[in-house]
Amino acid sequence: MASNELDSNIPVFRGAGHLLRLIADLVRRPRRRECPEPVRHRGVAQGREGLPVICLVSGEDHTPLAKGISYFLSHADPRRVPHCLHDLQACSPPPAPESVEAVRRTLERLAQGFALSVHGSDGRVRFRRFGLVNWLTQAGAAGGSPYAGSMEGNDHTLLQGLREREFRRRRLFGLLRSPETELAVDGKVPWWVWLFAVHVFPLAWFRVRRGLGREYRWLLNQPYLAPRDPGTFIGFAERLTAPHHQVEDPEQLRKLMVNAFLEDLRVAFRRRLWRPRTARRTAYCVALLDGATADNCGYPLLQTIIDVRNETGAFDPLLVISCGAEPPAEGTRIRADWGHSSLWELADRLYGGWRDTFLHQGRARNRAPWYLPVTVPRLLPPSDESYELTRRLEVAQDARLRIPEPPLWARRVVSVAAACGVVVALLGAGGLILSRESDYRQAHCGLHRFEDDADTLRTAETGECIGVARNGFTFHSPDPLLNKTLRTIYAQNARAEEAHRAAPERPFVTLVHLSALLSVSGKSTGQLAYGREALQGAASAQSRQLRSSGAAEPILRLFPANAGSGMRFGTRVVEILEGLKRQDPSLVGVTGLDQSREATNRTIRKLTAAGLPMVATTLSADSLVRQSPMYFQVSPQNTREAEVAAAYAAHVVEQGRKKPARQVRIIGSADPSDTYSKTLSDDVARRFRARGFTVEKTSFTPPPPPGADPSSDAPGPGKVGQRSCSYPGVVFFAGRSEDFESLLGGVNESCNSDPPTLLGGDDVARLAADADRRQHYPGIPYDFLDFTLGSAHCDDTSELYAELGRLFPEECAQVASSSLDGHAALGFDAVKLYINAVKQLREDAAQMPLTPPAVWHAISGVHGDEALDGESGIISFGGDVDRQVPLDKLLSVQHIDGAGRPTQAGFCGRVGGQKQSSWCPPLEAEKGR
Repeated sequence: MASNELDSNIPVFRGAGHLLRLIADLVRRPRRRECPEPVRHRGVAQGREGLPVICLVSGEDHTPLAKGISYFLSHADPRRVPHCLHDLQACSPPPAPESVEAVRRTLERLAQGFALSVHGSDGRVRFRRFGLVNWLTQAGAAGGSPYAGSMEGNDHTLLQGLREREFRRRRLFGLLRSPETELAVDGKVPWWVWLFAVHVFPLAWFRVRRGLGREYRWLLNQPYLAPRDPGTFIGFAERLTAPHHQVEDPEQLRKLMVNAFLEDLRVAFRRRLWRPRTARRTAYCVALLDGATADNCGYPLLQTIIDVRNETGAFDPLLVISCGAEPPAEGTRIRADWGHSSLWELADRLYGGWRDTFLHQGRARNRAPWYLPVTVPRLLPPSDESYELTRRLEVAQDARLRIPEPPLWARRVVSVAAACGVVVALLGAGGLILSRESDYRQAHCGLHRFEDDADTLRTAETGECIGVARNGFTFHSPDPLLNKTLRTIYAQNARAEEAHRAAPERPFVTLVHLSALLSVSGKSTGQLAYGREALQGAASAQSRQLRSSGAAEPILRLFPANAGSGMRFGTRVVEILEGLKRQDPSLVGVTGLDQSREATNRTIRKLTAAGLPMVATTLSADSLVRQSPMYFQVSPQNTREAEVAAAYAAHVVEQGRKKPARQVRIIGSADPSDTYSKTLSDDVARRFRARGFTVEKTSFTPPPPPGADPSSDAPGPGKVGQRSCSYPGVVFFAGRSEDFESLLGGVNESCNSDPPTLLGGDDVARLAADADRRQHYPGIPYDFLDFTLGSAHCDDTSELYAELGRLFPEECAQVASSSLDGHAALGFDAVKLYINAVKQLREDAAQMPLTPPAVWHAISGVHGDEALDGESGIISFGGDVDRQVPLDKLLSVQHIDGAGRPTQAGFCGRVGGQKQSSWCPPLEAEKGR
């Protein structure tokens, strides 16, 4: 736009350039602090901040002058200056000059002008506080807000009106505020807003919103009209409504309105690093009041603005320019504040002169320093011969108002880039956190880091969940009965902790049931049954103990733990237990332990290094006792199992129905890590030779884990079964139950009508205990060794099965099968062994701390009269200091014929009140008896 086009709408008069420069100097906002720039004395800024009230006296030309100034502000570079031109003489009929209504209307018009979107998103102002005060003063008035009628004491109606105002002044269902709607006083509420307000946003929630809203809190903390009277927001709000505010002091009410108006401007311009928009406001707001005379509210409004500035001491970013035809009348207070008319002359030093005066007198608490009166010469018409020359000299050079650019960091492009950067950073941080959380959950069995069991559980390379479950984690088991068992133990642990708080004098101990049988990879629900039954036995012992109340009776907690398939991750679990032991001194020992493998040996050694005694339930390999002096077991060793097997085989050869030849084929695993199979095969070979049997050994290769290579070149168990069909002697299987099932499959394919004589080790009992798996080969009879008598019932007087029937009634129908493998009984007895040891310690030395070494020492003394008459037979360590295996522990021989319930072929060992079978090896005498 050319210069002559730009300045054509700006009034031309002598001294116009001085006025334009004055307005430009006052409109531009400094980078730091506020206007005017302070005087520095010895490096210290002095004087207060503030903008003057410019009073232009221009005769009959005041309206063109006001419009010209508005045009000048509208075409500023690079953006318009936020301003509003209001004609004070336009009101019809005009209210009284000093009335509250006149001031309210003027402020409302100015607020509407400053809130227009024409000023841009960085220039418009939102009037929350003035909008609230304006609504309240209109509430109850004729034609005002919906709050009408008799409001005496009707708090609910006023609150409802305020709540509806909240919705009316918002857009997009109240999610986005609109500056234009802040000042809405009336208007019909849409039906959906009314429905939402009544049913979704009740008054109770609005009360919370009112307590958090800045405008509501400000109204109770501003200095005018004593807002703490009567002490509540709703009480003060009612004082501002019509007709109540008519009895209030008008001057105080005007100051309240003006202060609310100015406070909204202060908030909009208050510099904050987190609000870059405030730094982009580089020009102050300008209120152009045209036609200010003694007959309208112009002079009272100017006086009120100055009074509020003096009383609050706060800077407000509002430049007020009033345009009038004549100055105030002589003798009036405002005329005195303007000073002598000789000082009103339009000159180049207007701003500097006012600034010096204001910096020295601005704190005088009077109005005079704020006024900047200016006499404007007559406007020149275009027909005047000096018009063009004056325009060129006075207007053309200053017609373009240039306001400062915002600082680089606050510019919209930078702000958008910074916001995008922050969003990207947050998304990146969130992604990193989610990634780490995902990695954490993947490494901790799917648990997030705040779940109770997460820090004691790990996901192994095989996908199995290993670790210790203290708070009911189920290890992702597909077996609902196992899940119930784990939840039952967790509930009993909670009862134990409650009992300990109620009776802290009783001994409080924690045991960890470490198992390899909680893993689910590659296992059916039936294959997990024996792990579940061992836990149920331990849970039954814990439940029975929780009902005991003697002073020496220990309170027991039980933590299930999983070492992974084949105990391969046992050492990792022990590392977790070491941390738990440091945190929890009640941890005194470990029960369970499954499958005699090299990984089990490493686990035992690691537990020994951690100082934790062990009582194994079903382990039987001879080499286990050599791993640690802190190791005990409640099951017999392979040596005794082989001796009983040889005695029974000799009995079958001599008196059996088939009378096989006196020779034995021992089938063992070729897996070098399977200690159980290796030691049992060797022990069986020695014992059978001692009884005159011809011995031969055959190996098979068990199926490798997923992704692993076979352990040897030997045939699989099914092929070995097929090759055993024609064997005339006894076939002894010294492997795992799942491999024995494959061997039966081979026998079933090749010689179902005439199978060989089969005798299995104790691990075969796991197959026999599963009725579904047992029915797969109904025509093949076989015998196997078992660690129990296999004759328990839920209605027996047995401690275990009576408790089992109470905790797990659904297991009662399966007791006949579950008793076959002895896991429930052995799990029960292992826990009982610890309980008796703790009781003995408390009775013999009540002050002795219940440490793991003390409990280990007490367990080693179980023999003679102190032997445990357990569910799996008598447990006595024979009085030998270094004995870690029960003396003459119970072993039975069970016979499977078809798919029916197994029958007992005999038993050997110490069982209270019963004599062993005649073919059994003789009992070993206890030391000292």
